[in-house]
Amino acid sequence: MWVWTRITSRKWEDAWVERLRFAGEERLTLQYFPNSARMRIQVYCDLKKTVVQIKRLFGGEWKKLKSSDWAPDPAKKRKPIAIRGRLAICTEASDVKNGCIPLVIPAGMAFGTGEHVTTASCLRFLCDIQKDLPPSWRMLDLGTGSGILALAGEKLGASRVDALDFDPACVRTSKANAKANRCRHIRIRQADVLKTPLRGKYDLVTANLFSEVLIAAAGRITGTLRPGSRLILSGILRTQLAECRKAFQKRGVRMQKTVIRGKWASALCLRER
Repeated sequence: MWVWTRITSRKWEDAWVERLRFAGEERLTLQYFPNSARMRIQVYCDLKKTVVQIKRLFGGEWKKLKSSDWAPDPAKKRKPIAIRGRLAICTEASDVKNGCIPLVIPAGMAFGTGEHVTTASCLRFLCDIQKDLPPSWRMLDLGTGSGILALAGEKLGASRVDALDFDPACVRTSKANAKANRCRHIRIRQADVLKTPLRGKYDLVTANLFSEVLIAAAGRITGTLRPGSRLILSGILRTQLAECRKAFQKRGVRMQKTVIRGKWASALCLRER
């Protein structure tokens, strides 16, 4: 694991998030200094060439981390995060006492813990529509990251979940999380949504990707949906929500509900035709 670091002004936060989106939003961290207009911005990367590329483009510094610097710390715990009274994201299943279904995600520097607003919105949508999905429903999770949405899908009744991510580190992490949660109906593989043919039809597709990727892949994503199937989109910048809506609407997909949290937007959609 490598990390790229740069100190910059807080007023440029939005610009830096835009510039570094290609590396993956959950790999980006911002640290604010008390009583200061400065902040530290960091990107954690599985590949050395990524941090080298970032430094070449934006300056700053990079270094290789020891495994102890980034591996999950089993001694560190966080309070379970409850989702709609149905799911609870936790460090250990024994921490969940309220009857929710536990989703065990390791503590420490683990990506995709459900705390980011884009992931949390997807989980809430999934809980909301689960009862309306057909028996033995099938799910496709694009940009699976830690696998948290795929885990939630199986725990809520999906008979099969296909999960894809272009990042080999995310594939390894999601496979480990699926094993830790004793999920047996999730198939995870490395694939680029913009290049890999998406075959099969699904009752639910989740796509927590960046706006540009969603727009460019709208035709591919829509092709996996049969009429009446549901689609959850997230990772959309609120400034690009209208463009994203248009890209899917012209393919017969209607946004039924949108949720905006800060600069991010998520949408629950229905394929009508």
